[in-house]
Amino acid sequence: MPIYEYVCLNCGTTFDQIRPFSQADNPIACPQCAHNETKRKLSMCYSHNESSQSSHASHTCGSCSGGACSTCH
Repeated sequence: MPIYEYVCLNCGTTFDQIRPFSQADNPIACPQCAHNETKRKLSMCYSHNESSQSSHASHTCGSCSGGACSTCH
């Protein structure tokens, strides 16, 4: 099962959860405040092939390009 990253819209806590694909966008309680208003973040993955010198995953949320908005952190 994939690991999804979520952010709590109530307290701002970011947390990971292992869930089936079919439940990725279902409501989930925040482990910090137990609030159910959370949002799944866009998680990046690392990919490497022999033709690339190096690949680094960037940690951005998809709504910004620099990784500096409140959703990214």
